[in-house]
Amino acid sequence: MLVGEQQRTVSPPTVTGLDRGAAPKWLTSAAMDSVATAEPRPFTDAEYEARLDRIRRRMSRLGLDVLMVFRPSSIEYVCGYHTAETAPQPLVVTDTATTLYVPDLEVGRALASARVDHLRYCAYSDALQGLRMFLDDAVGGLPRTERVGIETAHTSTPPRAVEALAGCEVTVVDADHLVERERLVLSPAEIRCVEQAAVATRTGERAAVVAACESGATDSSVAAAIAAALIENANSVSAWGPVVVTGARAGIPHSSWRGQPLSTGPTFLEFAGTHHRYHAPVMRTVLRGRPDAVDRVLAELSRNAVAAVLAHAKPGVPCSQVAAHASESLGPLPEDVVFHHLFGYPVGLAHKPHWMDGVPFHITGDNHEPLQEGMVFHIPGSFRSFGRRCVGLSQTFVVERDGARVLTHGPADIVELGEHTS
Repeated sequence: MLVGEQQRTVSPPTVTGLDRGAAPKWLTSAAMDSVATAEPRPFTDAEYEARLDRIRRRMSRLGLDVLMVFRPSSIEYVCGYHTAETAPQPLVVTDTATTLYVPDLEVGRALASARVDHLRYCAYSDALQGLRMFLDDAVGGLPRTERVGIETAHTSTPPRAVEALAGCEVTVVDADHLVERERLVLSPAEIRCVEQAAVATRTGERAAVVAACESGATDSSVAAAIAAALIENANSVSAWGPVVVTGARAGIPHSSWRGQPLSTGPTFLEFAGTHHRYHAPVMRTVLRGRPDAVDRVLAELSRNAVAAVLAHAKPGVPCSQVAAHASESLGPLPEDVVFHHLFGYPVGLAHKPHWMDGVPFHITGDNHEPLQEGMVFHIPGSFRSFGRRCVGLSQTFVVERDGARVLTHGPADIVELGEHTS
């Protein structure tokens, strides 16, 4: 077992097929007991219980009788369930029980990772075709007066689910990022996961520098080196990236590798190491040769943005105030420079398609909510001379009692490859 992992100590869930037919021959009691202990959990039962208690208190404040969760990362947060399958697999939470709905092919993953009271499954093909069977079981017996919370607007919630619930004669309530708001403040155990992810991130950065120094290096070869290092030094896959883009294409936001030889100018990197799907992203920039005047301007802007956020991010300080300080540190931007004025976004537990996987709680001028101890952010300090080049520097940090503590490793500065050898 890895450090911090926990063996199962609670009873396995009841397992029921929704088609009411005979259980598959492979789903024996002995097999289920074996699968249920196949892998440890990253957190204690007490931590999962505390999360569930807080979710239920939020449900009570919204007057919800039932919460239906579709976002994979939020399902994992509440009960531990995770899988490579992307078909909708809702978790239903009431004040007395949790029920997870999965295709029969996912029963093993649910037994191995989920901490729920009830596990209900249907045929794999039925789950891929629609959600009706799941929804009918989840709300079919509820009184018409029941209030069912669901993220009505989020992309992880299938529109078909919202439509089907509307026809079930219950009151559908927008849950307003209920689980995601609870996830904003990480527990000490979660922060340790981000710290471990940052160790993997550092190995990716080192691999990138070595690969970039190789004769004939391309953006693709650097990306491959980063990916290999992250996989070798992590226990879960990153939700996005790695991004590697060189030369003029780096000046086009969200471009990435395409087999192009590294430019004599800056090459932009963005990636994240992971630990139990907790992410620690960084932006780094490597440079062949010496920085020219444009490179130095972009690098200074990026360094200033990162430094200003780290200097002013403290508990109780509004996000808008931190953003104002960061904006002031930049001054007027050159006319050709592209910058998003997003000085931080929350990171932690994430599933594909991106590590920006939570409630939109950004360090921007229009978010006047205060920072809290235990929040973790990535500072995306990327500045582009549009269509010409990019310098991106960043850190992931946690808000602590006395201010920001950087979790990622190494300075947020350009790495000049002339100083390194392979």
